[in-house]
Amino acid sequence: MLEACGGVGKVAAFVAVVVVVVYEWRFFNWVWLKPKKKEKCLRNQGLKGTSYRFLYGDIKEMVKMITDAYVKPINLNDDIVPRVMSFAHRFVTTHGICL
Repeated sequence: MLEACGGVGKVAAFVAVVVVVVYEWRFFNWVWLKPKKKEKCLRNQGLKGTSYRFLYGDIKEMVKMITDAYVKPINLNDDIVPRVMSFAHRFVTTHGICL
């Protein structure tokens, strides 16, 4: 009788492991494989940009550019777009894409 229960427990554990592995693969595919595949397709089409970075993306660059823009004083005759929208301005000037 105990052996039969042990067999059921092993099957349940095996099914649980399979379910966990399937969901881990789906998550990995979602957060790494698909974005890298899309990046490769865009590069093959001639679009250049920053490479994919998991979780934080371009946030570090954006924060640095925003803090640099706030530190520098602005004159009345200066263009305010690079200061107010520094990341978008750099993106457009670097890649030549209109947003």
